[in-house]
Amino acid sequence: MSRASRPGHSRPTAVIVIAPDESSAEIVIEGHRQVVSGLAPHETRRAALDVATGYAAHIGQPVLVDARDANGYWRLIATPDGVVQPAEPTAPAQPRPQPPVPGQVPAPQNQVKGKKSGKLLVVGGAIALVVLLLVGAGLAIPRFLPGSSDAAEEGEADENAIPLEYPAPPGFVPVVELTEELAPDTQPAVSRDGSVLVYVDPEERLNLIGADGSRLWSVDLPFDAAAGLGAPRFVDYGGESTIVMETADTLWFWPESGGTASNVELPESGSARYAGESVLVRDDEDTYVVIDGELEEVEVPRGSAPMLASDERVLTAVVNGPWNWIEPGGGDDAENVHAQRPGEAGEMEAVVTALREYIIVRWEPLQGDGSILAFHDREDGSVLGSAAIEEDALEDVSHLSAPIGLDLVVYGPVLFDPDSGETTVVPGFTPEITVGDQVFGELDGNRVALNASGEPSEVPEDAETPRGLLGDRAVVVHDGHLYAIPSE
Repeated sequence: MSRASRPGHSRPTAVIVIAPDESSAEIVIEGHRQVVSGLAPHETRRAALDVATGYAAHIGQPVLVDARDANGYWRLIATPDGVVQPAEPTAPAQPRPQPPVPGQVPAPQNQVKGKKSGKLLVVGGAIALVVLLLVGAGLAIPRFLPGSSDAAEEGEADENAIPLEYPAPPGFVPVVELTEELAPDTQPAVSRDGSVLVYVDPEERLNLIGADGSRLWSVDLPFDAAAGLGAPRFVDYGGESTIVMETADTLWFWPESGGTASNVELPESGSARYAGESVLVRDDEDTYVVIDGELEEVEVPRGSAPMLASDERVLTAVVNGPWNWIEPGGGDDAENVHAQRPGEAGEMEAVVTALREYIIVRWEPLQGDGSILAFHDREDGSVLGSAAIEEDALEDVSHLSAPIGLDLVVYGPVLFDPDSGETTVVPGFTPEITVGDQVFGELDGNRVALNASGEPSEVPEDAETPRGLLGDRAVVVHDGHLYAIPSE
């Protein structure tokens, strides 16, 4: 069936016929035929929809889908951004049309050819078994599974919800609302504000998913996925939010808004650091920021150490004293920032570290033993929050123990609420990651999640620690897949 065979429809048409045993599907687009298969019915349907959405992306316009199985026939729309939705306000089953004509589908550039892509789809006329149907009152819930309905958000039971097969972390419901398969030995990343998620799929493509579950773009990696060092990261580059991936000798950048990747070669013995919004590159002797595809050297004053990069500037600090903002070629014009002394503190003991918006400083207390740990604004040095800690409280603390969220900031055992300025000390706590208004970590040998008041919730033994929030959904990884699960 071609576009011309559907009077009144100007869109290209894809015909999808699911075999009775649901082990294979035949797809015809513009008279060209392709057959895909899956190990399970949902995989067959995923592969078939991948062809339709891939072709839509290839031609840059929506594709009308005639989907049919043993239960009937439905009309859908596949869009270039990977969303599939009903073509009409209601889509009742129709008499089965004649089979499509033979042929071969031209493979679009970003088409996944019958593999397990982990893509969420909308196809078929029943939500029974594992068919992921998102049809209701003419609306689509892009890329999210049936547990994300308004009824579920209102706390009502949803018989179509897909259960998570292991316990959920505290504050979240064991229901799967989005899932994607990951390339082996890779991890996803969620932007700090929870607006987007990025991951590498088994076909070694980098994918960006929006908070509503829609696929914003997907591109081939220019290197083997196994060569990537760590998870992708979100940084500022060229004045916009960018995804960066690092290999042994190269940084690769993709604009979050979409576009061609650019790369910058790292110097021999060089490494990248991500304590700030931008990438800081260091080797044995020099410090650089990345500007317009080049490494620009920054002259660090003698006795100072580079801490982080932001807005094409580098923040440097001495052990005990002010910190400086320096631009490439601007060593003589450094902007000095002096830390404001907390009211309960005496002399500065040390600048501990710089992370995101904060400079963390240890001060002598006016009375008693121990120290005062203070969170300072990195731009003007003002005190945002402080707390008294024991003398040895920071002995084993590293940057990995400093989750910096929007709702909660943690350094070692000290929790800081940026909105209220209040701090809480939880002796013995080792933080791992901040997720919304909770911080996950370990306390007295047990996995826990603390709220801003330091009250712990036990993390179930088999629960995965969230990697971040996509909207209000926690993103967890288990057995090579990522899952988005709703909050309570």
